[in-house]
Amino acid sequence: MALSALPTPSHRVGARHTIGSLKFIDHWFTVPATHGLIFGKSESAALESRFAQQSMTVFAREVVDTSEALTLPADERPYMVYLQGGPGGKSPRPATEGGWVQELAQTHRLVLLDQRGTGNSTPLSAKALAQLGSAEVQAEYCELFRADSIIADAEVVRSFLLADRKDQRWSTMGQSFGGFLTLSYLSFAPESIKDARMTAGLAPIRSHLDEVYRSTLDRMQERSEEYYSWYPQDRELAARIAQHLATHQEVLPTGERLTPHRLQMLGHLLGGNGRARNLHYILESAFAESKNWLSDQFLTAVSAQVSFASAPLYGLLHESIYADGAPGSPSPAPTRWSAARMHAERPEFAEDAENLLWLGEHIFPWYFEEDPALGPLAEVAHLLAEKQDWGRLYDHEQLAQNRVPLAAAAYVPDVFVDYTHSMKTADFVGNTRVWTSQTHHHDGLGVDGPAILGHLKNLLADMR
Repeated sequence: MALSALPTPSHRVGARHTIGSLKFIDHWFTVPATHGLIFGKSESAALESRFAQQSMTVFAREVVDTSEALTLPADERPYMVYLQGGPGGKSPRPATEGGWVQELAQTHRLVLLDQRGTGNSTPLSAKALAQLGSAEVQAEYCELFRADSIIADAEVVRSFLLADRKDQRWSTMGQSFGGFLTLSYLSFAPESIKDARMTAGLAPIRSHLDEVYRSTLDRMQERSEEYYSWYPQDRELAARIAQHLATHQEVLPTGERLTPHRLQMLGHLLGGNGRARNLHYILESAFAESKNWLSDQFLTAVSAQVSFASAPLYGLLHESIYADGAPGSPSPAPTRWSAARMHAERPEFAEDAENLLWLGEHIFPWYFEEDPALGPLAEVAHLLAEKQDWGRLYDHEQLAQNRVPLAAAAYVPDVFVDYTHSMKTADFVGNTRVWTSQTHHHDGLGVDGPAILGHLKNLLADMR
């Protein structure tokens, strides 16, 4: 029998603490599991969901720089919400002053949002899903962790935090997947946004998913060769490790066998300038104990990089972030393991190739066979890969006529969010300006945040 209303949202303020001049305020929100009224849905449609009477917890941490040297008092600063990358990544946990967090906290009341399914918000884990029943029900529940629900949660957060403000709009800052979320926000609730910034996050909304993965494989091949130019000896070493894994059983600390194709997953380290060299430091320890087996040091380091134990949501929903059900979308459902299909077209990426190439943000069916953290989710993952009725992620007509100032940083060598596809989006979305870098990689915000934010600030100033 249909029920009359969705759960009522609520808010409470939690703990407070400081690090130097930075003041942190914890916020806890209760939100409906399924939202209505926006994103093309009616409340009656939301009530039809089997999860309509369930609530979720959303956590956010507010950051304000209290330095007396700042001219704008903290209480008068506008709010800004930070949309984290992922999907499945929790918002940053600052441990020191400085960096991009303090840069933004000097001019805004910065809200670090743990998206549903991450951090202190309601988790999406194998244990939580198992309580729901069949794989079909679990897959249905996973749909509640996509962009439309995340942005609806953000609207609840905004409605509470800005309730006493004359201007109840806030600014947004999105990194990577957070940029994808920004485009969803601009699609369905642009009236809530004063201005928007993003780094490495211009979603390829004008390109088919298969073309996106073909391009990211191209970028990973280029990046692999660049890596071997830094460490020529690692070309032979990587192939030697892969060959050893093909003929010897080496077991990770989590109990499963390490395979050559899982070794290639270490390539995600090449997605950032700040971590790319770590690949060499892992490889160099491979045969530190013996020529006949891999060292415990190496296996432990690899395990930390290839396990999805801390972010199963990423494995489950990564390809779905491209599954836009909007009319005329270039990436219609189902996704059907697009990365794996595009990978099969590229024999140079074979695990037994003499020149071992590295993989980036690509999800394969065998992840759910080899990673103990993903094994219980295999049936759900296959159902999601075959899903044909994904909801809308973007309103293309609204984005084309967007009036909210949007300043974006796009990086030419980015191996995760392809530059060419990003620029197609930038040309399509109204009122968008782009700062381009030939040298920054996907982790530009973390490595060189204040400088990049300065470029975006200048772009926004020129647009006003």
